[in-house]
Amino acid sequence: MKTNERFDGQANHSASKKVHLKKALGQYILKDRSFIERIVSAVPQGKLIVEIGPGAGALTEELLNRGHRLKAVELDQEMVSKLKQMFNHRRDFRLITGNILKVNWDEITKDNADDIVVVGNLPYHLASQILFNIFKLVRRNHVNITEMVVMLQREVGQRLTAEPGSRNAGSLALLTRYHGTPEYLFTVPAASFHPVPRVDGAVIRMTFHQPHEMPGVDYEAFRRVVRGCFAQRRKMMRNALGVIGNLPDGWQNLAYDFKLRPEQFNLMEFVNLTRDLLELQEEKH
Repeated sequence: MKTNERFDGQANHSASKKVHLKKALGQYILKDRSFIERIVSAVPQGKLIVEIGPGAGALTEELLNRGHRLKAVELDQEMVSKLKQMFNHRRDFRLITGNILKVNWDEITKDNADDIVVVGNLPYHLASQILFNIFKLVRRNHVNITEMVVMLQREVGQRLTAEPGSRNAGSLALLTRYHGTPEYLFTVPAASFHPVPRVDGAVIRMTFHQPHEMPGVDYEAFRRVVRGCFAQRRKMMRNALGVIGNLPDGWQNLAYDFKLRPEQFNLMEFVNLTRDLLELQEEKH
């Protein structure tokens, strides 16, 4: 997939004649309606939906038709105009113009006391930024986001949902599991889009922990340890940790099997290791 590709759902192929697809945004039309229905079927009822990048509006329409209340965030001005024409008459629809990475979530959630589910087709070049921005919101309990159902590049979906010890296990999977439980729902073949992208898409669902359910550890320290180790993933842990820098003296004597590789450590082993490193650092001071 090009690094700026995005999948914009639409009910049928003929929609490409109505919508000016922008190469700069890497927009693609999902022409297979069965996948639109499957995505929407994965979204729970009774919660406020925040849709990221509704594009041509196919997911939006299906969500509204199934009785969801929806706030959509769209950056493309042409799409904004079309979405207003299509849905402004719908009582349960509100359109917010802007970049999801810069949008004011207080404005999005204004006058809403319900749980929030984030839904959308994420542009690949922004997918990680969007995910970690949502993780930050969940971690800080800024807004009550309880679930997420999104489509992204299949490779990213596989890495995000990877189990410890598997080939795709990495820092993304560990940092994701810190915040909740990810689930790989299904693959969307490249042939389901127009024009046909170079890779398949993947739909994943994430059920978030409440802040008090997350591991009790300094998150930034945990993130530094995880990312540092997986930057040296082919090395044993004793060598991977050794290049992080600023580790307290005596860390090699901690009760861990440092002969293992990073992907062989699970979430709680990384959490406990981070706690022990921080405790050892405090002792040295």
